[in-house]
Parts: sequence; structure tokens; C-alpha cells
Amino acid sequence: MSVQEQIGSEGFSAAGKIAPTILEARKITKRFGGFVAVNGVELSVRRGERIGLIGPNGSGKSTLTNCLCGTLRIDDGAIEFEGESIALLPAHKRARRGVARSFQLPKPFHSLSLIENMRVPLEFTVCSRKGTHMSKAEMRDRSFDLLEVFGLASKAQRLPGDLTQVEMRKLELARAMATDPKLLFSDEAMAGLSHSEVDEILELLLKLNSTGVSIIFIEHIIRAVMTFSERLVVLVAGQKIADGDPKSVIENQHVIEAYLGQ
Repeated sequence: MSVQEQIGSEGFSAAGKIAPTILEARKITKRFGGFVAVNGVELSVRRGERIGLIGPNGSGKSTLTNCLCGTLRIDDGAIEFEGESIALLPAHKRARRGVARSFQLPKPFHSLSLIENMRVPLEFTVCSRKGTHMSKAEMRDRSFDLLEVFGLASKAQRLPGDLTQVEMRKLELARAMATDPKLLFSDEAMAGLSHSEVDEILELLLKLNSTGVSIIFIEHIIRAVMTFSERLVVLVAGQKIADGDPKSVIENQHVIEAYLGQ
């Protein structure tokens, strides 16, 4: 079975039917002392959905992402993943459930080769979740296949320090996908990339989504957001001010004033 088939073995609803909700976040609130960083935000994500999350710097995007992924504990609200509460689960247990993220600043193991970097999330999440054991050969083949999907197979034995900036972003996404996620948070994977490199990452994310993976796309590059997103969510000052069709949202006067007009 190919990697595409493996990571896409779930997620497709029958034609014409609405896909089931995979993530339901209700009235998410996070405070830091007297400062309310996220204030009563609600968000639902359907299986296979592509959601763009935008907002000015300091709007609460990263805090909300950290709350949903488990890096931060919410102060109020509820988070359900596939119908079960995950609000009290730490990040690593959410990852084993199928919630993955990539970081704006890639965080590979610099002393390990690319293929060894892939083995870590495979062993930590996939084998643990399924209660199975992979032989060294199976682990190597699965890791190599993932690197091939992301165009990095030719550098499988190289160290991350040998990669270009766009290749580092691809490795970061590949490591996230090695956890076999059902929901992926892509956190500014395109920051600092050229126009053509942005298109490369867009193509990869669309390819991953086509296998059934839901993706929340946090990004400042509006061209990329509009190309990728089926739905657009806007945060300003820790509150959700818009959620809907990207074209309608981007033309919303409150969004223009609060975000695009700055």
C-alpha cells in the first residue's frame, strides 16, 4: 500500500453527503494573568476540510492553535476530537489520537539524518496508537516513502543542516504527516519563501488534503490562503469576527478594517 493510500485510508464521505465533524471547539478561552488572549472562540472542522486561519499579529492564532493541539491548557471551554473530549490531554496524547502540527520554525533533530528524523514520529505515534511493531526494514521503507512524497528521498541520508529553507519546511510537514494524522495544523509553513516555493508548499498541502486529511492553514500570505481554503476564519484581539466562504469573508468590512486595512 502506498503512503498516499495509508494516510488517506479514512476520511472520504460518500458523494453528496456532508462529511462528519472531526474537531469541535466550543467557547475556547485562554488567559495569561489579566490578559485574555483567546476569548470564547468556537470552531468546528469537518473531515477532509481545508480551513484558513488568519488575523493580525497578536490576534490569538498561535494561542488558539496551542490550545487545540495541547501545548496550552484552556481556562474555559470544551474540545472534542472524533466525539471524545481531549481538553485535558497533553499534546503527545492528542498526536496519538491524530492531531498533528507543523511549526513555522522547523524543529528537526539536527544530529539525525532525514530518514532517522522520520522514524521518531513513526515509532512514537503510529506504532503506539496501533499497538503494532515495525521491523527495521518496514520502518525504513515507510520513512523513505514519506520522504519521496515530499521530494526529499534523494537526501534521505543527509542531515537537516544540508537542506535549503523550502526543503526544511517540507521536512517539517513530512515529520508531521509521519504521525498519520487526521487533522493537521500547518503553522506559517510559507513564511520567508519565494513565490515559486510558496506554490510548491501549496501543491503539497492540497495533495495531502486530497487523501482525506483535514488541514487548518495558519498563514499571512493572502494569495496562498485564498487558493487553499474552502473556509476562512478570522481572529482579531482573541475573538472570532468572521467564519465562512473565503470570498465573502475577505470582502467583509470588519475584516478589511481590522486586518487587511492595517
